[in-house]
Amino acid sequence: MGRKERYTSHVEPYLEEIPKWYLDLTEEQICKKLGISVQSLNRYKVQHPELVEAFRQGKEELVADLKESLKKKARGYKYEEVKTTIRRDGDRDVKVVERYEKYAHPDTGAIHLLLKNLDPEWHNDDKRTMDMKQAQIDIARMKAEMEEW
Repeated sequence: MGRKERYTSHVEPYLEEIPKWYLDLTEEQICKKLGISVQSLNRYKVQHPELVEAFRQGKEELVADLKESLKKKARGYKYEEVKTTIRRDGDRDVKVVERYEKYAHPDTGAIHLLLKNLDPEWHNDDKRTMDMKQAQIDIARMKAEMEEW
């Protein structure tokens, strides 16, 4: 008779929390939070499809969140910056809070990445580079073959 499986006590009660945790934590960190080893998690994933589903949901939410952040960065956005300082006013300290509205300009790297992945007509620099490298390899191979004659 072996040890009682920890799934029912350490994992199952937190199935609804796991997708939320996945937004901020790695699987290893989730294991620590649950009090189980990575090996146990992998074993439980094979035995319990609802656990796999919880991680799948978390991954989908994370990907959606990252896509939205990338889109926001590509478009540019306004944000508020708060600066708090302490100034001396006579014999007392006064807390001064200054608020600034700032604008983060569109990021060309984010724009390029989104277009490359979302628009099939967008010119893919990586494909061009790979084609050019392949052409260089072909030329070098032809030269090498010619020298053997």
